[in-house]
Amino acid sequence: MNEKFKGIYAVAVTPFKENGEFDLEQSKKNLDWLIENGVHGVCILGATGEYQSISDEEHMNYVREIVPYINGRVSVIVGASRERPEDVVKLVQNIKSCGADAAMVLSPFYCHPAQDEIVKFYHYVMDETDFPIVVYNNPGSAGVELEQDTYNEILKHPRAAIVKESSGDMHKLTQVLNDAPDTTSVFCGCDNLAFESFAAGACGWICMLANVAPRDCVDLYEAVCEEKDLEKGREIYKRILPSLDVLESFPKPVQALKHLLGCKGLNGGYVRKPRYELTKEEKAFVERAMAPEKIQ
Repeated sequence: MNEKFKGIYAVAVTPFKENGEFDLEQSKKNLDWLIENGVHGVCILGATGEYQSISDEEHMNYVREIVPYINGRVSVIVGASRERPEDVVKLVQNIKSCGADAAMVLSPFYCHPAQDEIVKFYHYVMDETDFPIVVYNNPGSAGVELEQDTYNEILKHPRAAIVKESSGDMHKLTQVLNDAPDTTSVFCGCDNLAFESFAAGACGWICMLANVAPRDCVDLYEAVCEEKDLEKGREIYKRILPSLDVLESFPKPVQALKHLLGCKGLNGGYVRKPRYELTKEEKAFVERAMAPEKIQ
């Protein structure tokens, strides 16, 4: 485990105004609330933060505004996924200059690179930036899965600081935990596998639910990873698992989180196209299925 990276990282939503501009003040209010409720870190401009829907220039401007606002209070990871490695490097260099702690990078998507190409992609990014990188395995988003030999080759690089394992395969997570060097932290990347991942040895969780239930997510981590109390952790997990299942199965998880922030007295803002706001029926389903009054 890399001692610098552990615990609960909320993969924060990005509030937009109705005209599509960033709502920076609301972003800051939401992040203040997360920090006040004990998260160990935040991840901005991940998939939950709609990074796919903003330009490189917008990405860099948002990072320049938000990272210094958070920096020094909790750890900050910034998503920097693009298909072209040169574009990733450009974004990571800006992230680095703004004082973030790491950049999260998905393997190239759509082009379905071969495993040796994925290794070269990550090594190129880490060589060019000399900055801690989150190696992100999400075959559902990238269209290709990191094989174990590929993981091992990538993690030989000293800048491979964290693995976010989002394949949904507990055996894969166990393999990574068994093989990862001591300098790399292994994080859960599937919301509804958090308890199992912690019990297996994962030391962190980049999670969606923490947007609206940061205290519950922190309590789960502390129970299983720090107190080694599986029964206590199981009781917390049992209560929040319906919400976690919704976030991993409902086709509009970003909108769901933004709506629930409103139910909590905060404001997730609008979404960017191609996403659209929830219908009245969808809002009712989210409120019924996730029961915001039962999570904290």
